[in-house]
Amino acid sequence: MNETQSNIELPDARDRQVAVVTFDRNLVVTSGAGTGKTTLLVDRLVHLLLRNPDPLKITEIVALTFTNKAADEMKLRLRQRLQAFLNIELDRQPKTDAEGQTQKNIKTLIDLYQLSKDELDSRVHDALRNMERSDIGTIHSFAATLLRLYPLEAGVDPQFHEDDGSAFDRLFDEHWDLWLDQELSLRSTHAEDWRKILARCQLDQIKALAKSITAENVDLRPNANGAHAIPPALHDWLVKLEDKGASLIERHPEDRLNKKLVHAALAVLREFIEAGQRSDALKEESALLPEKTINRNLKGWPPADIADAQELVRAAKGLIRVDGELAGMLWRLLVPLAEDFRERFVREGHLSFDGLLVRARNLVRDQQRVRAELKRRYRAILIDEFQDTDPIQYEILLYLAEHSDQAAMDWRRLKVVSGKIFVVGDPKQSIYAFRRADIEAYLEVVGKIIKAQNGVECRLTTNFRSNAAILDGVNGAFETLIQAQDGVQPAYIAIHPAPGRITAPSQIPKLLVRKILAEDEAIDAETARRLEGESLARWLKEQVLGKTAILNGRGEQVYAQAKDVAILLRKLTDIHDYLEPLRRQEIRYVVEGERHFYAAKEVIDAVNLLRAVENPHDRLAFVGVLRSPLGGLTDQQIYELHRQNLLDYRSAAKLAGKDFPPTLVQLYDTLARLHDETRRMPIGAAVTHVFATLPVELLAACYFNGEQAVANLHKLAQQAELLGREGLTTFKEAIRQLEQRVLDVKDEGESVLAEENLDAVRIMSIHKSKGLEFPIVILAGCQTGIEGRHSATVEAMFDWSTGLTGLHIGAISDLAGLYITEKTRLRNAEEQKRLLYVAMTRARENLIISCAPSDRRSSGSFLSMLDDTVNNGITDAEEPKSVSLGAGVVEIEVVSERLTAPGRTKGKSKRAKTKFDWQPFVDAWARRTTAYERAQQAAPFVTPTLLKRQEEASTESGSKMTGQIYRQTPALVVGDLAHRFLQNWQFASDVKEYKGQLHDFITLSLPREFASSHREIETELEDIFHAFFRSKAYAELTDSRIVGREVPLLMPWNGQIMEGVIDLIYKKNGLLYLADYKTDRITKDQLAEGAARYNRQAEIYSRAVKQSLGRELAAFKIIFLRLGEAVELGAEKNKELSLF
Repeated sequence: MNETQSNIELPDARDRQVAVVTFDRNLVVTSGAGTGKTTLLVDRLVHLLLRNPDPLKITEIVALTFTNKAADEMKLRLRQRLQAFLNIELDRQPKTDAEGQTQKNIKTLIDLYQLSKDELDSRVHDALRNMERSDIGTIHSFAATLLRLYPLEAGVDPQFHEDDGSAFDRLFDEHWDLWLDQELSLRSTHAEDWRKILARCQLDQIKALAKSITAENVDLRPNANGAHAIPPALHDWLVKLEDKGASLIERHPEDRLNKKLVHAALAVLREFIEAGQRSDALKEESALLPEKTINRNLKGWPPADIADAQELVRAAKGLIRVDGELAGMLWRLLVPLAEDFRERFVREGHLSFDGLLVRARNLVRDQQRVRAELKRRYRAILIDEFQDTDPIQYEILLYLAEHSDQAAMDWRRLKVVSGKIFVVGDPKQSIYAFRRADIEAYLEVVGKIIKAQNGVECRLTTNFRSNAAILDGVNGAFETLIQAQDGVQPAYIAIHPAPGRITAPSQIPKLLVRKILAEDEAIDAETARRLEGESLARWLKEQVLGKTAILNGRGEQVYAQAKDVAILLRKLTDIHDYLEPLRRQEIRYVVEGERHFYAAKEVIDAVNLLRAVENPHDRLAFVGVLRSPLGGLTDQQIYELHRQNLLDYRSAAKLAGKDFPPTLVQLYDTLARLHDETRRMPIGAAVTHVFATLPVELLAACYFNGEQAVANLHKLAQQAELLGREGLTTFKEAIRQLEQRVLDVKDEGESVLAEENLDAVRIMSIHKSKGLEFPIVILAGCQTGIEGRHSATVEAMFDWSTGLTGLHIGAISDLAGLYITEKTRLRNAEEQKRLLYVAMTRARENLIISCAPSDRRSSGSFLSMLDDTVNNGITDAEEPKSVSLGAGVVEIEVVSERLTAPGRTKGKSKRAKTKFDWQPFVDAWARRTTAYERAQQAAPFVTPTLLKRQEEASTESGSKMTGQIYRQTPALVVGDLAHRFLQNWQFASDVKEYKGQLHDFITLSLPREFASSHREIETELEDIFHAFFRSKAYAELTDSRIVGREVPLLMPWNGQIMEGVIDLIYKKNGLLYLADYKTDRITKDQLAEGAARYNRQAEIYSRAVKQSLGRELAAFKIIFLRLGEAVELGAEKNKELSLF
């Protein structure tokens, strides 16, 4: 929000105010995309800290969000806000708009809560001092804090390690092998069960299922697995399906295929409802259902009836495959394994991320004393991104918000304290179901707990990100797409542009659909992607980069650069179809969120190199090294090495006189040396040594995406070092692990390039883009549909709302597994609409919807969703046109493309024979060498005292700044002790008692070599302070606010580093002063002359304080302690002195 917008009344201003200052009711803030929820959270925190009555300490507040980045941003913004409050003097005229706004906010708080500025500053100081002790972070970090506070009650090691999955995988493989040996031995007590199971399931499927069950988020308590009794939730689901089927039969009495399928599905459903299992009685129906599908184009069947029939038939097909008996046997076999492994995993000091949450929930639910203590400790709970929260996290929140006199064991029966809960979320942006975010749980907690117990909902609808053209189109689309469905989809709440929002005139429409058609006839999905990638890259090069006007963050009109563009994709599986054209057009890009780190070329080459270094007999790896940029050999040359029996880097001497590149001998020698050296090194050091010895990073930097390639090599070295810490104690074992990850293409994100100013197009998944914004957003691949569930899926699933655990192993499942699968299918279909909403609300200036329709329309594609909102306007478009979308307008651009073979980069046909003049380069390097030598001769540090070049006897040692004393004399010791005594002296203390404190101080601090002069030095210091404590200069300090004592400074100065220590910084009457103590022996008539010797010091210190604190200095004072006199000095500006 800019200053202009902040002075305009917002349409949702009342809701924002209620959200910030309501403390007697629990609050749910529904915050649409780009509506400033982080600012609102910081506002709420500030009011909690400063409110009257009953202000909170920052350590009494829990403020949690989704990611570490978001938590750090919240903490940073709060710190900046509070620090800005301290820097404002209410009786001073603000110098900037930001200062003016801060001053206005402070006055509002003072008037609202009847505070003085000193009271406000005191609370702010306390909050800043304890900021790092506060619980502002992620839910996982908070859960870890709870477990470490109560490790005995939680049953965990207080020094547990938060495992990212690597320790779990390694320990589970070990545990599984031991367990399987016992289970399949001749003495096994489950032999009969194993015969039945292995006849239906593969062993690797059983292992995958066991691994899924051992995850701590799976409830191991039975829910009638293998029994005929149907749990109530499943019974209700079957009855609802039966009712839908009966209605369809009643509405469609004609004897056609759809009715036959519905009738067969009804028969299967009724059998399950009555008997709790399937039988062989319905052979005809069981044969018909798998072979046929519902005809979506059957006349007389509206889309709603088709959808109901498909749901019914899909469920019936699943019921045919339900095998409760097999699932029950698997459950009985695997649950003991899971319990044993969980216990071992925790006993060895590990906790998974799921384990953190589950055990923290169990701690606050089951340990009544712990819950009571935590309820007293935390008086306010704030949760950001509430819609993306795991349901287990909801339970933790609710148990901590419970009334102090209650201790319910079921979250549904909790009574929460009014005013303790403040949650911010947007159900329209709930897109993390794959991380177990549960929209049904969100709606249930918000509706049935918080709002049902007198909670208030506030809605933020003013969007500060996007312009009106984009938001009108977004609202027009999603008012149609997002329709309220109980437990699946909330009602759509529109968002509107902020008043006063300005936009830049642009050559491209603000909301554009680029429809790319092949000049040839129908194309398949892969060709469509390639066509789209080529078209997008060319369009960016020719029409966008450097040509389209946008507004930057300061509201200035500029032309779009690569860093202003983001390409968002539903998934990154086929990202290469978009990257190659960008390379050919020489458009730099950065891929964020890609999970194929171990498939990157530089990583594969590096792992081959490490394998070859570790094992000279690994010829496959060595050939990989020779074919890589490091070796640079052709296949023919490698064949010749093989034919001459030279594929062994230990045979470098045999290469002499052979027709091979001269660098090959050097490579062979280096690899042989590295083989010997790395055997004696730790894993991390060995990998780093290999990369430092050979030019692998230099070669990686030559790639098109050189920065990313080098960053990936650094990450690979870190991964190897982590393997060493996890117990893989040898270089060989670590290399084997890395090799396996490459072969398996283990999911791992590439190293993040954090440079926000890197001028490159950002390419990422929509999930990765959540919370971000970009001037120009291209939503690519909109023709891509949703992939269906793979039949070989193996997993254990837990449904929080019903408490059911379901099993899936290939095509077989139990009834709970089928129910959860169908429930998840419906949720995912609705989540895809929310995913599109998130993508379309990332753009500030221009939103481009890119699609290349293939010959087969994909179900669930973004293209089909948007096409439905404009009455097939996109599909039918054969030439550019505009279509209405709600109150907005969408421009459709139809582009005809032909896919051609990539051309080579055009080079110069003939090199120009130009003689280069190298003399300017020679002169430049000569100047640099001279400057370097001059800098080497100069001392790196300089102090104001050294610059003054006065005799040490008449001034104090300049060595106080550097810790060096050039020549210790009693006079210097007196000066040093005077400064150190005043450093800890409280100016409000009774000066009559200073002698006792001074005596104790000198006894502890006097250097041994001056012990014989103890009495003389103490007497001299008593005389100094006797005069100073009775002076007007001291009286001024007692009435001032001390800001800092002995404050160090560093600043660049004429090629050196100026260092010093400011004796005192203080405020009086809202003005800022510096003071420096001097013990010079001068008379009153020498004050002006004595003070003038310190003009350079005053100049340096004043400029440093002004540039670091951003405030003007009222005066720099030299305090002559022996006389008790203070002399003000004015600092002349010196352009050579500058911090920046």
